[in-house]
Order: sequence, then C-alpha cells, then structure tokens
Amino acid sequence: MTEPRRRRAATEEKVTRVLDAAEEIMLLEGYAAITSRNVAERIGMRAPLLHYYFPTIDDLFLALLRRRSERNVRRMKAAMAAPRPLEAWWDLVSDPRGTALFIEFLAAANHRPALKAEMGEVAREVRRIQMTVLDEILPEYDLDPIELPPALIASAMQGLALSVVSDEVAGYETEHKQARAAMSRLVARLERRRVRRTAPEAGS
Repeated sequence: MTEPRRRRAATEEKVTRVLDAAEEIMLLEGYAAITSRNVAERIGMRAPLLHYYFPTIDDLFLALLRRRSERNVRRMKAAMAAPRPLEAWWDLVSDPRGTALFIEFLAAANHRPALKAEMGEVAREVRRIQMTVLDEILPEYDLDPIELPPALIASAMQGLALSVVSDEVAGYETEHKQARAAMSRLVARLERRRVRRTAPEAGS
C-alpha cells in the first residue's frame, strides 16, 4: 500500500469533514446512501470539490475504512495491554457504533472488491494482535490452550459481540441484553481469577 502524500492543514480539515459526514450517513441511512451528492450536500461542499479529494466512491469507502481501522488497531493494542485485557477487549468490540459501522462495511464489501481486500488485511492484523497476546496470557486465566485455543476465544469474543450488537442496533428482540450481561459476568469472573492467580507472582 503506497503512503499518501502529506496534506495541508486546510485540506486535512476538508477531508475530515467529508469522512465524518460519510460515516454519519452510513450509520443513519446505510452504506448505499453514500453518494458524492449526498455527502457534499450534507457539509455544504460542491460535488466537484469532493471528487477532487475522492475521485470515486471506492476511494471514499477505502478512506473511511482506513481511518476507522487505524483507530481500531490502536484501541485493540491498548485493550490487549490493559490490566484486565479480556474486559477491555469485550468493551471495545461490543461498542454499538463501531459494530454498526463494521456491519455496513461488510455489506458494502460484498459489492466492492477493493474494500473487501482491505477489510481482509485489517482483519488479519487485528487477529494477529489478539492471538499474540492470548498465547501469552491464557495460562493466567487457568484456561487450557488446547481445549480453548486462542483462535476459538478470539472468534467467540468477536462473533458474540457482532451478534449481540447487530441485534441491538436493529431493534430485534433476541434476548441480546441477557447475552450481553452474561458475557460481561463471564469476563469479569475470568479477570478476577487471573488476579488471584497472578497476585502471588507480583508480590514475590
């Protein structure tokens, strides 16, 4: 992936406004509502100027995804380095706004090969971060990495969050509140177990 040239401050401000507007449209109306005219009208910009920054809608979607992905990678690294990593991880992936955007990106990627390829790269990077840390910390939770391998835990954490939050956002009555509460209790119990198991080592 080639590095974009550094933009001037005024240009950065305009690009940020475009991306913010597109993200809000995606959240409120869905990815299909993102058009050059729709985004430009929302921020009072002429469509030709928007095309100067993003020649195609694919370019706009890719910029949106990259901005969101950079934030998510930073937040995932911070969560996995937190004192209570599983709890921080669950809080991150069960955030309604982030999950709602992810669902829209998935839907858009079905029709946009460039977006799909970019999402694959991001998914691999995030999973690599998760797996690296899980390999190290699973014994601290007294979890058998053979019975409960890191790949299973990572998939279960991400998958449950996606299921719960997508139903919440859509307004489906699928007992998602019960599932969210149960997962929060499980994560909290595991974190307490980790504290008990690692406390003697910390004091030695």
